[in-house]
Amino acid sequence: MACSYPDPRGATVLYKILTSAEAEALPTSPSTVWHGSSLDIKDGFLHASTVHQLPITLQRFFTPENPEVGDTVHIYAMQIDQIPEGKLRWDEIKSGEVFGHVYGALTQPPTSASIVPTTATPRVSSSSTRTCPSRSGQKIHT
Repeated sequence: MACSYPDPRGATVLYKILTSAEAEALPTSPSTVWHGSSLDIKDGFLHASTVHQLPITLQRFFTPENPEVGDTVHIYAMQIDQIPEGKLRWDEIKSGEVFGHVYGALTQPPTSASIVPTTATPRVSSSSTRTCPSRSGQKIHT
């Protein structure tokens, strides 16, 4: 069975999702170093998703039921070729899916975002499965 979405490592853009409070805390000066959200700082890397991973990430972590999220989220696009050399790694998570993680601070934090109501975030059926390549090239189900 083929992967129902492209291999994430072929993406040209990664998306960083922030709550309104996190977006307000973004540095306004382009020369300010940004270490990410409190979760990013705790984990040691910036969490990011490809366009095909956004619906699942939004559903898992950015629902209106989560009191830390609020009514809206801010989705920032980061061009992969603008991420400094050696900072982007494709890490396999527990489910076997591969996500882009940016290790270390960014000297240019993301600057433009789409603001999306959390009630409008896509819902993915738990019964739907996808077969996608893991880092080792084996197919995994998510």
